[in-house]
Amino acid sequence: MKRINRGNVILTGIQGLQWTVFMLTNIIAVPVVVGAAFDMTAADISTFMQRMLFVSGAATLIQLFIGHRLQIVEGAAGLWWAIFILLGTMSAPFEHELLLQQLEMGLILSGVFLAILSVLPIIKKIKILFTPIVTGVYLILLVSQMSGMFFNSMLGISATGQINGNILAICLIEILIILTVSLKAKGTWKSMGPLIGIAVGWLLFGWLGIIDSTHSYEPETWFALPEMFKWGLPQFDAGIVLTSLITSVVLISNVIASILVVSISLEKELHLRQYQKGIFGNGLGLVMSGLFSVVGVVPLSVSAGFIGTTGIKAKRPLIIGALLILVSGFFPFIGSFFSGLPLEVAYASLFILFAQMMGFGIRDLMGQEPSSRNLLVIGLSLMVGIGMMFMPVSAFEAVAPWLRNIFTNGLLIGLMVCLLLEHVFFREKNSAISLPK
Repeated sequence: MKRINRGNVILTGIQGLQWTVFMLTNIIAVPVVVGAAFDMTAADISTFMQRMLFVSGAATLIQLFIGHRLQIVEGAAGLWWAIFILLGTMSAPFEHELLLQQLEMGLILSGVFLAILSVLPIIKKIKILFTPIVTGVYLILLVSQMSGMFFNSMLGISATGQINGNILAICLIEILIILTVSLKAKGTWKSMGPLIGIAVGWLLFGWLGIIDSTHSYEPETWFALPEMFKWGLPQFDAGIVLTSLITSVVLISNVIASILVVSISLEKELHLRQYQKGIFGNGLGLVMSGLFSVVGVVPLSVSAGFIGTTGIKAKRPLIIGALLILVSGFFPFIGSFFSGLPLEVAYASLFILFAQMMGFGIRDLMGQEPSSRNLLVIGLSLMVGIGMMFMPVSAFEAVAPWLRNIFTNGLLIGLMVCLLLEHVFFREKNSAISLPK
């Protein structure tokens, strides 16, 4: 019996390490890309990485014990870090510190908002606002506004001021590796495509000697507690809070979809209460994200793919994996190592993810009847939103500061126009509820 027990312990430990590597895949690119958008120093990105590891691990454990209680990892939501990147690149460098403090407030208020909504019956009515047309327009505008950043980075323009053949070649190799592994590999390897692609891209950057040495950082201590309010005390801004609340509501359907697909993988029947607890747990995760100055987290639906390919259905391995990720947030050397990831490699690893988000948006719109009404709502919303993206920030200097972050955000303006057209000016009686991925 002792041998059997020892074997079970070893197997559980190995499975826990698999969850750890899987969680790393969804974490390490975030601080590098967001840090670059806000012109953070190497030291700031390193501590950002440290806090991101801590919050992701802690949020996963919160969901496992008091939230939905399913084997779902928590990681930075694509929508949340897209909001961070957009606001960072749209603002002037001297505004970055205040903007990050405003995002802290936005995350905290969004988390409290979700926690309250989770116990109220009004949540169904809020979800109805986000029809397939609204979510489709939102996702297309989001990726459209970010596409320029991806290509400027992956073509080497951000680093050298012009197209760089070496950087472009490495990014293409990385994308091909991620696609090949994700589509062709089997078992555990299938979910490791992004991590393998990042490792190869990072090694090629080092081999060709094009890693920026200014991104290196040597921690002063081997152990440090994750710091709260690293970006400063939270500050209120109406535009940032509105953007944050809208993003959190859009992601309610993502939380529900993640719980649903994982429950199918685990062959478990769920009740409404479990979905409500999942939304409550996500609210707590967003509050933690604001308190510890990181990008907002969300349950990742790709956890279902990991469970399906590895066959790991027990809860204990994920607890071990989440604990390892959480504990790694106490060791600055780990954060320092991953923060050395080249920005171009990080962007390339996200390219397929955001291409899929664009595809999800197109899929939502293609599922609608091509009536004159629907085409007008979609066309006007996209034209206004994309048009606002090309407006210079200087054009809004006369606008009140609390409104400036709204009017300079083409994504938010396009979404607001879509909501008004869909539910006020051209309202239809029966609107479907969308579950964005």
